Amino acid sequence: MSLAKPNKNPMRAFVLVSTITSCILGGTIGGLFLGLWLDRWLGTEPIFFLICLFFGMFSGMYGIYKAVQPFLGDDD
Repeated sequence: MSLAKPNKNPMRAFVLVSTITSCILGGTIGGLFLGLWLDRWLGTEPIFFLICLFFGMFSGMYGIYKAVQPFLGDDD
């Protein structure tokens, strides 16, 4: 158990929530539009849409993990 005083700064919480929201929306929407553009350009209707959407969602989750990682603490 950590004896460090918890940081209760509301601006820090706001920044963390904004970062999580932008990771979710940015990754998903970016993957969606990139997949749609590639499918239209190459004529492969759902393939790149699904692949890019998956990678966009995965990159959003990875961004959330990296943003939250300093707040998880190290109990070792």
